[in-house]
Amino acid sequence: MISTGSKLGRGMSGLIVLLLGLAAGALIALSPDIALPATVLLLPGLLALVLDRTPGCSVARAILLFQAAACVHPVVNSWYRCAGIDGCMGYLADWHTVLRSWLAAAAAWVVTQILPLMLKAADDYRLRSRRSTLLAKREALVAEWGLEDDQGR
Repeated sequence: MISTGSKLGRGMSGLIVLLLGLAAGALIALSPDIALPATVLLLPGLLALVLDRTPGCSVARAILLFQAAACVHPVVNSWYRCAGIDGCMGYLADWHTVLRSWLAAAAAWVVTQILPLMLKAADDYRLRSRRSTLLAKREALVAEWGLEDDQGR
């Protein structure tokens, strides 16, 4: 039997780890002055990737996706405006930029925790509504046909 999971036991395939390593290596090779600040910006997502025990690392993927969206503008600005590691660290490690990125990670975590509960509540409401509609139709049919309701609901 072929296992698609890695030896890490989190459901993350070896291909994803390889691609993440290649992407990190490419970022360091292309622009080392942006690699360190980008790591600071993505730190909660990277920690979630290491610590996530859900199948397929779904929480970590959501956190990294939200953080990547929050980091696009600062990284693009730093790519064109920074000159050297000091300038990039000064720009990307600004507390406004870090706070925005880390709040995006927190929002992703909250969404992954609350969304399943909200979907369950919406499904329960839909089922209760459908049940009451079907019971009303049944009672109307029993009254119309003059049948006795002997099932003892």
